[in-house]
Amino acid sequence: MLSAELREFARNPAAYLDRSGTEVVDNDRYFAAIVPGGKYVNVCRLRFAPEEAPAVLAEVRGLAPSATGSRQTDAPELVTALIGAGARPPQPPLDIEFTALATSTAPPTVDGIEVRRVESFVDYLAGLEIALAAEQFTEEARARRREEAEANYERRKSGPSMEWLASIDGELVAHARAFPGLRGLLLDGAATMPGARGRGAYRALVGARWNEAVRRGTPALVVQAGAMSRPILERCGFEPVCTMYELEHDPQ
Repeated sequence: MLSAELREFARNPAAYLDRSGTEVVDNDRYFAAIVPGGKYVNVCRLRFAPEEAPAVLAEVRGLAPSATGSRQTDAPELVTALIGAGARPPQPPLDIEFTALATSTAPPTVDGIEVRRVESFVDYLAGLEIALAAEQFTEEARARRREEAEANYERRKSGPSMEWLASIDGELVAHARAFPGLRGLLLDGAATMPGARGRGAYRALVGARWNEAVRRGTPALVVQAGAMSRPILERCGFEPVCTMYELEHDPQ
């Protein structure tokens, strides 16, 4: 059975990650982390009445006026209120609704898959192309991600996130990322090439990140999953925590 602490981590992961060097605002209405450079604000643990949504949205926008913002909640009434105040559903491939899941048990092992850490810009580009091929990105979004690749790689090198690549018979077929926290790892950004799905690469990457969580002394994983990955994760031992919703706001 999942602990209350792990359930809370799954529900509001941004509040429990390694935030070294990140500006944080934590009050009785929300938690906000402003990514270094001020281009992105991650908001969670929303605790306000629906009628306060316009004021809260304006306040969060004021934290970093040039930033895109993402906010997550398990309260449907706040989704409606925030959209009415000017927030919007996220851009593809993200969905407005997803499931928070967690596990504190080791996933099944997978044979025949080679997994290694991303250690160079070449590795990073390989992972990016896997993600862009596997997800329903628009052509505009693909072009933007490629243009921003070098800057994003340099930013990630100095940050806490970790990335892995999986190979089958020497061919790179899958990519995944994770963020460390005091209660475990947040899984993020997993993708498998369409032609390699169903062969265990995704599950092998879950196993690699579990091993990293154990190595850090925080043997737990949380994830925010869509309809495609949720069944695989449940077969790996993850338990659903709640339905979550994600909204974004544009820079002022």
